[in-house]
Amino acid sequence: MRAHKKPDFPYELDFTAELEHIQDHQIHRKIPAATDTNLLIATWNLTNFGVQERENDHLEIMAEIIKPFDVVAIQEVADDLGHFETLVSTLGSDWDTIYTDIAGNQERLGYLFNSRRIVPTGLAAELAMRGYERRRITIQVGDVEEEQEFEGFNRNPFIVSFIAKQFEFTIVNVHLYWTNFTLRMLEAKALTKWAKSRVNKQFPPHNDIILIGDFNMPRVEEGDEIYDLLREGGIEFPKYDTELIGSNLAGDKHYDQIAFFPSRTEEDFTDRIGVFDFDKVLFPDLWDDEDREKQKQFYQYVRYYMADHRPLWAEFHRSANPV
Repeated sequence: MRAHKKPDFPYELDFTAELEHIQDHQIHRKIPAATDTNLLIATWNLTNFGVQERENDHLEIMAEIIKPFDVVAIQEVADDLGHFETLVSTLGSDWDTIYTDIAGNQERLGYLFNSRRIVPTGLAAELAMRGYERRRITIQVGDVEEEQEFEGFNRNPFIVSFIAKQFEFTIVNVHLYWTNFTLRMLEAKALTKWAKSRVNKQFPPHNDIILIGDFNMPRVEEGDEIYDLLREGGIEFPKYDTELIGSNLAGDKHYDQIAFFPSRTEEDFTDRIGVFDFDKVLFPDLWDDEDREKQKQFYQYVRYYMADHRPLWAEFHRSANPV
């Protein structure tokens, strides 16, 4: 992982005010309160987490952003777990975690979850395909349509099953390859093929398979090749309630997604899904509508001390027969 540039200007945040900004914006964005009948699943790319020199106040603000959710799939956690352990501790004794070893780009994938609300069922695995499975996954590239074969994920998707009352589900946490489109297409095809092969199986992972994470997919619409490929496999991407808000800081890309097979999971989904654009309310005295230089400082500060992605959340029923 390559750290963003550290801000070189002085800034002293008002910690109490920033927590209030987050809490008020959670209400404004209509993030549902936890009840006996709902479950909130989220994803957040934490951005070079453990590489950039975040301070305790920043980690506590990040914890405040996470607290409304029951389970959060996270990406870009570094080999150094110091900040990550502080984040888990700040969330409180009800929170637990499970994560991978480092893989491509020196990243870990993981989950933060509220153990009062959900518990793992026991299934935890990285998705690593065998040789004969990989050889069956190819795409045509270039004007001459040369066949390219899948050689494996740069960061193996992280599969964990959870249960919340009657709702048992499997989350597949992904961070698809960014800098090479062909490799990203191959990873997306492999992910789709695997998920489609498992959803109707008798044994886990099966049934409610939820694909989640950083798909590096700029557009959620027909014509985006990654989107079209996943849709062809039967996977649906529900539209954000905050439809005009992207999950990147600029708000114009939809890299982060929560997707599933409608035949299995649509009845469990409440149709509530949205981006939490924390950057719209934090550090207001760093922003100036008329001053471009100050705006650059704002984004530099947010990218370094918070994240360059926004969380995406979706609400599900905790009961197999919702009322």
